[in-house]
Amino acid sequence: MSKETAEAGADSAVDGLLREWDDVWRRDFLKSAGAAGAALATGLGAGPTATAGGRDLMDAHIALRAAHGRLDNLRGASAVYAHAVGHHQQILAWHATAASPAERQQIAALAADTGGFVGFLTYDLGMAENAATHYRDAAAHARQAGDLSSCINLIGQMSRILTDQGHYRRALTLADGALHLAGTKAHPAVRSWLHAVRAHHHACLGDARTTQTDLATAWKLLERADDGEKPLYIGYLDAAELNKWTGHAMARLGQKTPSLLRAGQTALDEALAAWPATSVRGSAEVLTASARIHTARGDRDTAADLASQAVAIATQTGSARNLRTALTAANG
Repeated sequence: MSKETAEAGADSAVDGLLREWDDVWRRDFLKSAGAAGAALATGLGAGPTATAGGRDLMDAHIALRAAHGRLDNLRGASAVYAHAVGHHQQILAWHATAASPAERQQIAALAADTGGFVGFLTYDLGMAENAATHYRDAAAHARQAGDLSSCINLIGQMSRILTDQGHYRRALTLADGALHLAGTKAHPAVRSWLHAVRAHHHACLGDARTTQTDLATAWKLLERADDGEKPLYIGYLDAAELNKWTGHAMARLGQKTPSLLRAGQTALDEALAAWPATSVRGSAEVLTASARIHTARGDRDTAADLASQAVAIATQTGSARNLRTALTAANG
C-alpha cells in the first residue's frame, strides 16, 4: 500500500467517525440546546487578529495556551474561560488569513489544541452541548493538521461526554472507532488514555472482563508514554490519572460485584497520594469517586468527609461538573 493510499484511508476513517458524532449531536444534543447555549457557541467575537507569522509568534501562542492550562488546574475554568476563548478566537482568525497551506496546517494544529481546551473548560462549567461543538471543531482542525494523535484524543473526549450523559453504547462505539483508527500510529500516551476511558465505558455497561482488558492495556502503554515526544495536550497522563480511571471503572462494576470495590479503593488511594498539588481542580474528581466507593462499602463517615472535600474544591474552582457529582456523592 502506498503512503498516499494509507493517508487517504485514514482521512476517510476520521471522516466516518466525525459523521457518526454529527449524527449523535443532532439526535441527542442539538434538540435540547437552548437559545442561550446557541448564543454562547456562536457569539463570542473574534477579538484581536494575529496577522504575522513566524516561529516566535507560534511559540508565544503555545506558551500562552500552557499558561492558561496551569491557571485552570489551580483556580478552575471560570478563572480562565474568557481569556481562553478570546485566545482561541485569535487563532481561528489567524488560521483564516494564513499565507500558505503549510502555515495553515501549522495553525490548525494550534487551533485543535486551543479548541479542545475551550471544549474542556466549557464542559467543566456544565455546558455539555456547547463543549461537544468545540470538541467536534477541534477534531476537524486536528484532521486538517494531519495530527492523528490529537484527532483521536478529541474523539475520546467526545465519547466521555456521551458517557456522562448516559449514552454508554454510543460512547463505546465512538471510543472503539477512535482506537481502531489509532492502531499503533497514535502516540502511546493517547492510546493509553483512550483505553482507560473505554474501560470506563465498558464498566458502565457491566462488562467486567473487557474493562479489565482495557485497563491492562492502558497500564502497559503507560510504560511507553514518556518517550520525550508526549504531546502537551496529554501531558497530564501518569499513574495517578490511570488509577483515577481504574477507580471510576471499579466503582461502576462494584455495583454488581462488590468484591471489586476494594481494588477500586486501592487505586483511588494511590491516585490521591500521588495527585499533583498543581492540579487542584482535578482532585475533586478523585475524591468523589473515592466517596462513592466508601459509601458502597458501608463506610459512610469517610465517604461524607471525602465528598465534603470534593464539594469544597469544586465550589472553590467553579467546576459545575465536579460540584454536581460531588453533591450526589455527598447525598449518598
